[in-house]
Order: sequence, then C-alpha cells, then structure tokens
Amino acid sequence: MPNTYIGAAFEVLLDLLLPRACAGCGRPGSAVCPTCTASVDRPAFLAAPGQMATPGRRGPPPRCFAGAVYDGPCRQLLLAFKEKGRQDARRPLALALARAVMAARVGTAHTGLVILVPVPSTRSAVRRRGFDHVHRLGDDAARVLRAAGVPVRVVAMLRAARAVADQAGLTAVERASNLSGAFVLRHGVAIVDEHRRARGLPRQDSATHRSPTAALFIVIDDVVTTGATLAEAARALRAGGVPVSAAAVVAATSARRRRPSRDDRPQGVHLPATGVPEG
Repeated sequence: MPNTYIGAAFEVLLDLLLPRACAGCGRPGSAVCPTCTASVDRPAFLAAPGQMATPGRRGPPPRCFAGAVYDGPCRQLLLAFKEKGRQDARRPLALALARAVMAARVGTAHTGLVILVPVPSTRSAVRRRGFDHVHRLGDDAARVLRAAGVPVRVVAMLRAARAVADQAGLTAVERASNLSGAFVLRHGVAIVDEHRRARGLPRQDSATHRSPTAALFIVIDDVVTTGATLAEAARALRAGGVPVSAAAVVAATSARRRRPSRDDRPQGVHLPATGVPEG
C-alpha cells in the first residue's frame, strides 16, 4: 500500500483516538483552522534592506522577502511546529516560505535553477527537536515551487562553526556580534555539481566551491528579526564563492507592529494551493 494511504489512514485513526486542536488558536477540529490559515496566507513582501525595504526594517543585506508577519497565529504555528513537534502545522508555513522564495525570484528576473540554502540549526537544537525545522520547511516549499514549474533544490551548504548565545533579548548590534563568524561552508560542497545535475550533465570528478552563474542562490530561514542571521549566512556563502542573491523567510517580525503595505509587495507571484503534506 502506498505510504500516502498509510499516512492518511493513520491520521484518521489518530483523529478518532486523540482529536486534534488547531496549532494556532487551539480550536478543536483540524490541525490548522481556516481562520489561522487565512491569517498566514498573505502576499510576500520585502522585509529587510534593499532599495524598496519596508519602513521600520533595519539590518545588513541580503534583501529578504517574507511570506507572513510573525505575530498572532503565525507565531503560534511556528512555535508549535518547532518546539512542540506539530508536523501537521507545516503546510501554511511552507506555503508562506514558497511565496517568499517566488517573490525573491521575481525580483531578480531569474528563470533558471534556484538553490535554497537553509540557515543551519545547531546540533543541540536538532537533537532536542528531532529534526532540522528550516530544512524541512525548505523541502516542503520546494515541492510547491516545483509544482509551479520552478526548478529548485534544497542544499545544506552551511554548518555551524561555533556555539552562539541565545539571540532572544539581544539588540541588533549584539545579534550581529554574537553571530559573527558563526557559519562556514560545508567541506566538499560540490556547488557546480548541483547545477550540472539539474541540467542532466555528468558529475565532475572533484568537488569545488566554484558556483555557476546560472543558478540563483537564496538563503532561507523561519523568521527574520534584525537580519543578522541571514547576513552571517550570506557572508559565509560568499566567502566560499557562492553568489547569494537574496533571502526568503516564513515570517518577519515587525519592530513597529506595522503590517506590510501594498507597496511592499512584489507583483506577479502566483503559487498552486497544493503540494505540501499535512504532516
């Protein structure tokens, strides 16, 4: 029996034994209720520095696109997924990330291969959660993008080079200092081979850090606050010869609690409503 049928049968059985409550608001009946889904389902917007940066956003490059605002149901859904293991809350989050990636792609007028580079989680965080939450959201977002005809791969090019302090409560300057030199390119990452494989070309004999100009490299993460984490990821990639074009996140915090305006939102971003598993 296909795994999809087994998974669906398990979900039905689980609902009968342990009725689910919405991961966003606690309302019984579904993993994510229609109201919480709608609150996250918003047009992507430019959330960090760039010529059209949202007023109130500060921090270093690269410019970053977000698929939602990190407050209310979106915040609860992300916390439920990351810290409580609610895999059934992934769908609206992955769709938000996919919208952000598509917006970043539209902003560059790129039509070729897109490589999504997740911000690396620490080993302790992965052990505690049992999974790498950014990579998992990236995989789900990639499925949505492929359904929309976008050639995309998720490649874990970065690793943590040292331990960092908890970012909570730190100022923008403190966050930048805390993350300085925190990431490095993984040893032996064959960036050219990712591009060649996508084009159906044979793999090269030796790994190299030289990057193909035809690929669009986008750093992905769950939340952007000051942009320090994304800036450090971009620095590490560029130090290894990877031309990072933009960043995309599920959600952006709002320093002034300002919702994105119509002027912040790139035009022409359309994605299919299917392609992300429920859990």
